[in-house]
Amino acid sequence: MTMAGVLANDSPKYRNSLICCSPRTAEIGSSPPSSSSTSGCVSADDSYDSSYIPKSIANKKLKIHASATKEEVERAILQCKELILSSPQCSDERKWLVRYLIELRLHLQDLKDNNGQIRLAVSLKGHHFEQQTSTGNRKQYCDHCSGVIWSIVQGSYICTDCKYICHYKCIDDVCRVCAHVIMTEKGQFEMNICPEKGLASQDYKCAECHTALTFKDAWNEPRLCDYTGLYFCTTCHWNDQSAIPARVVHNWDWEKHYVSRIAFQMLTISWNRPYIDIERINPRLFNFIAELEWVQKMRRDLEWMRRYLCACSNGPSLLHPLFIQLGDVNKKYSMAHLQAINDGTLETQLRELTEVCRSHITNCPLCSGKGYLCEVCMNNEVLYPFDSGAIMCEKCNSMYHRGCWLRKRQKCLKCLRIEERKRSGNDTDTADANNFEYDIDKFVD
Repeated sequence: MTMAGVLANDSPKYRNSLICCSPRTAEIGSSPPSSSSTSGCVSADDSYDSSYIPKSIANKKLKIHASATKEEVERAILQCKELILSSPQCSDERKWLVRYLIELRLHLQDLKDNNGQIRLAVSLKGHHFEQQTSTGNRKQYCDHCSGVIWSIVQGSYICTDCKYICHYKCIDDVCRVCAHVIMTEKGQFEMNICPEKGLASQDYKCAECHTALTFKDAWNEPRLCDYTGLYFCTTCHWNDQSAIPARVVHNWDWEKHYVSRIAFQMLTISWNRPYIDIERINPRLFNFIAELEWVQKMRRDLEWMRRYLCACSNGPSLLHPLFIQLGDVNKKYSMAHLQAINDGTLETQLRELTEVCRSHITNCPLCSGKGYLCEVCMNNEVLYPFDSGAIMCEKCNSMYHRGCWLRKRQKCLKCLRIEERKRSGNDTDTADANNFEYDIDKFVD
């Protein structure tokens, strides 16, 4: 086998190297999302230029190598403190200095704890690296150099937050900010479909490592990330494939597209986080996707059920994680929710959940006592806001049967009585009586 063939088999950077964006390669398996709640100490704005240093402090020579001595790190900490005090408040310089000061202190603590030995844990660029002791039988590649990690003879680190993996020798050269930090600070997905600006806007360099990009070299061609719209080199873009949130929300398009390593890690970490507000971004989607419209109605019912269950002593036992996620008032969806809607699995889970909650509310003496009676037909049927055959007045929250509501020409009897009292001028006396009844502070000594 030729050397090119060996490299193609041993490094994902050469996988489909002649293809930039055409969807013809096999899918790449995704790793499970991280459950860590740490947010790191390095910020990342909309750009992914993790090596950015403000111009006003670029000549201060603050950056040190990971092999720096304890004294060198302490001197850098003192210099960083002085620059923080002299920098303007809320400026980019102060933000960068504060975050870099935290890195220096963590680095100093590593030196004190390990006494010059191989570091078991490293904090860098928002990553929380830990030394890998066992990799199992799976083949791993370095996220920095894209080379194979030979676990028998090579040491390696893995980030506990975003699963970034690198050789021990590559730890000092990591330039990618932790994907967990980026998504925690942004708190939302990119909702523009492939916001491409072109290679010229990147100065014909990789958006992450700033390697020069050219179409003349087939082994280092620019690859477009469909999520960020930026171009990356083959070391930072392994042709990973993923569904794109913007395409799903705007077009309900679940086809997988090529994304860079940083985008793939960001999507994997945030797949289960409720970041998508469909009512704000694309409310028309409910008119085209019947399953989504049904889930939206179930979420409104769960919101009412949650109010009943939270006021009941036995209700909180029914509030399991799915109920908490979908019964929340923020009405946001995660990519996992939307995927379950597309697969049809969420509908079954919601149906079972609502039946259990409905059964408890209608049979519980405390919850059922908070129901409503229809003023039109005056029968003994108890109505609840989540009943499909009932409708609530938006002004006074009175409940009616839908048939009774239509017979009264969609006019609320309670609202009509209130308007009649206002016209007769008795509303002032009524308001004074209500204040007299509920203002208990007047009766407290």
